[in-house]
Amino acid sequence: MSTAPTSGIQKYGLIAQSFHWLVALLLVGLLLTNALRTGSAEGSDARMFWLGLHMSFGILVFVLTFARIFWAKIAPPPELVDAPQWSVLAAKSAHMLLNLSTLIIPVFGYLRIASKDIPARFFGLPFPSLVGEQPWLSDVMSILHGPAMAIYLLSLVGLHIAAALWHQYVRKDHALERMLPWSPPGA
Repeated sequence: MSTAPTSGIQKYGLIAQSFHWLVALLLVGLLLTNALRTGSAEGSDARMFWLGLHMSFGILVFVLTFARIFWAKIAPPPELVDAPQWSVLAAKSAHMLLNLSTLIIPVFGYLRIASKDIPARFFGLPFPSLVGEQPWLSDVMSILHGPAMAIYLLSLVGLHIAAALWHQYVRKDHALERMLPWSPPGA
């Protein structure tokens, strides 16, 4: 295995880095608001507050993911670091799954609430249900936007973090530094 030299490795641009870290922060916020929501009393103001914040963060993740994909078309990311073919394929697959997940999971969340004929809220602004009351859809979305989905997403993000750390500290190819705003240019 070869390790890439520190010079000549291209970094992600500041906008791409901002999208990455903002989505990461929002994912943490989504997990936290969901935990706080489920820990609040059924029907309480606190439960509704955390649900509203959770929905708002989910909508932001959805919008930012579209913006991130659009930005990658305008300003393509740097080439992947030199790695074995299986690693390159795994990285491309993981990034595709992460982007797909951050688009689909918010849709499932919207459908979960909308299928109860409840408007989704974006920082208080209501988005009406487009499907009306659909008990069968609510049941399906409770599975697709429930604990199993949280485990799936945590696993996927955990693998992403593990791969970044493996590249940085085992392969020593500076892959992680490419996404850090404070790392030196050419790191």
